[in-house]
Amino acid sequence: MSHTKLHIALLKTDEPLPELVDELGEYHEQFDAVFDKAADIEHLSIHWDIFDVIKKQEYPSFEDIKNRKYNAILLTGSDCSAEGQDPWILKLVDFLKKVQTDHVKDVKLIGICFGHQIILRAAGGESGENTAGWEIGWMAIKLNEEGQRFFKTAKETLRINQFHKDHVTVLPKGFKTLAFTENSTPNHIVVSDNLQCLSIQGHPEFNRDTMIDMIKIRIENGALEKHLAEAALESLENAYPEMEDVWFAEKVLDFILNKLE
Repeated sequence: MSHTKLHIALLKTDEPLPELVDELGEYHEQFDAVFDKAADIEHLSIHWDIFDVIKKQEYPSFEDIKNRKYNAILLTGSDCSAEGQDPWILKLVDFLKKVQTDHVKDVKLIGICFGHQIILRAAGGESGENTAGWEIGWMAIKLNEEGQRFFKTAKETLRINQFHKDHVTVLPKGFKTLAFTENSTPNHIVVSDNLQCLSIQGHPEFNRDTMIDMIKIRIENGALEKHLAEAALESLENAYPEMEDVWFAEKVLDFILNKLE
């Protein structure tokens, strides 16, 4: 069976921990791993173009976007705050504002964690530290009725790894919430009414081994309190063998191909 080809621009908004690169690869390799599995199921092939928006401040050209070279632009997670005022963050916000204003029909925007927050910031939303604290490891993301309808599923819960303390506090106009985590993150998965943007606070690209290694490293460097880290490790040990990471990647591909409305 022939495969439909998708061309995706991946905007790197961080670098993986150096200790993990040899074992798990760069971010684009982690995304490639989960999305390739989804693509095979969907009879698709994906070509990625990688843009470093921090050090090199590289971006897809607006001419290429207008000419529909890319089916989607995917933004990764980051240790930085989406409300930051660093020059590279402000440049990214300006880029996203233009894409959301001038290129609604030309390209999809997909956001992961920081990418989720920065897309919504560019649209007029706000993010901030979650008063409920960190979400780390396996978490049950609950689909609301709109989420079940949108993703065309009877699933009530998605199991996807998390690693964040900030979350979206103010949802911008023109967006709706599809999923939440109870008593913690009310806007966990969102979609824009114009069907250009789909974003998630969680990390479908992080598998169990990635999460365990990241947590252990952050225990050693003091970035995580020990009791939080131990609880997260326990949640991973007790997680189901299979999560909905590939399932969600399939839905992202369906969204890019306009199969979700």
